[in-house]
Amino acid sequence: MDKLKAMKVFVEIADMGSLTAAANSLETSLTSVVRTLAALEEHLKVRLFNRNTRQIAITDEGREYYLRCRTILAEVNDAESMLIDRQAEPLGKVTVTAPVTFGKRHVAPKINAYLNQYQKMQVNLVLLDRPVDMLSEGIDIALRIGRIGNHDLVARQLGSMRHVLCASPDFMAGQTAPEHPQDIAGQPCVHLSVLDNPEDWHFQHGIKLMSVAMQTRLITNQVDAALDACIAGVGYCRFLHYQVSDAVKRGDLQILLPDYEPHPLPVHLLYAPVKLQTKRLRSMTDWLTQSLQQDLTVISQGGKP
Repeated sequence: MDKLKAMKVFVEIADMGSLTAAANSLETSLTSVVRTLAALEEHLKVRLFNRNTRQIAITDEGREYYLRCRTILAEVNDAESMLIDRQAEPLGKVTVTAPVTFGKRHVAPKINAYLNQYQKMQVNLVLLDRPVDMLSEGIDIALRIGRIGNHDLVARQLGSMRHVLCASPDFMAGQTAPEHPQDIAGQPCVHLSVLDNPEDWHFQHGIKLMSVAMQTRLITNQVDAALDACIAGVGYCRFLHYQVSDAVKRGDLQILLPDYEPHPLPVHLLYAPVKLQTKRLRSMTDWLTQSLQQDLTVISQGGKP
């Protein structure tokens, strides 16, 4: 039995969640996939999937084997890529993940320019507003905004991101702009649930921390919905700066209390150390680092009085 081939088939079944889908992805027959899986399970003396005529579900043993197979296949792919690396141009596939809005506005355009520069490269861009397990989800490079904690990954800081208070000109019409966080206490607000506690908003001035209780009018986990509500004048709202930079430039929103913003959040590129042995990943991390650092510098300087 070709163990590497069997591992690849097994991983593809787990990723696709279907024998038929795995066969299509591998451009082989369903019969071949079924036979390979059966031979692998017979060799291992363990069932990797529970399956019936309608569905297939990975077992606990299969899940553990899956993680190890992904690592082994990645190592094999990297070993081959090291030889390919001797070519002048990077070649292969890279999977990149980023938050949805930041990914659309800033990462995707950089990747498009990268692909135009390197014709032999392929990029899988996965936009998610949640942390990912890079190993189990097959992610090569992750962009994260916020604290990242302890991990075994390389963390290359690209810059930082302000956490800003905003309101629309219509909402602010007829009232004095706040000069202190207490000036907005009890006022109506739009709560973007992925960023803040809905009951209290935290501010910072130097080393002094303070919190303000707000009157929540709308709670949403979607940036666009919060933006629309804030622009419509529903209330104050807090965003990461990149989420409102365009609206601020258009005059749809204004940034308030910039001297009381919480400490900016770090922005990092994360990747596993072993991955840097390949030219394709080095080229992608270098490209994103240089281009995104420029974007973050521009964003951080905008919107201040």
